[in-house]
Amino acid sequence: MTGLHFEPLYTEEVCFVVRADHPLTARPHFSLTELVHYTVLIPPSGAVIRPLVDRFLLTNGIADLPQSVETVSDSFARAFLDRFDAVWIISRGVASPDIAAGRLARLDIDTSETRGAVGLTTRADRDPSLALSIMITTIRDHARSAVDRF
Repeated sequence: MTGLHFEPLYTEEVCFVVRADHPLTARPHFSLTELVHYTVLIPPSGAVIRPLVDRFLLTNGIADLPQSVETVSDSFARAFLDRFDAVWIISRGVASPDIAAGRLARLDIDTSETRGAVGLTTRADRDPSLALSIMITTIRDHARSAVDRF
């Protein structure tokens, strides 16, 4: 991050979500190793949260997900979960509106060890333009109000 400035706005963790009527929602206690029986949507290897996901899975005894699909597309993931008994590993903030609306359900898995900062990265050697300053202020305001809702 040499030459860059990171401004943390809030923290967030990864969560495991499924369609609201997924078979795992009826089972409050299940082993994470059972994920190998489902297609799991995961962030691709270049995604920022992928190392957190990999570390979490390894820590919990899952070295490989034989039925995984790498995606960063939330619209694809939502459509896929609608049609299949899949599990989506994604940042909490991405899935929260669908969980609140009852379309998706968060599996009861403690993922607090995946908590990380979400923020703005800007160039350290340059003052932002007026347009960028307005955008940054808007993002800060939105992040504050979003955090208050969760």
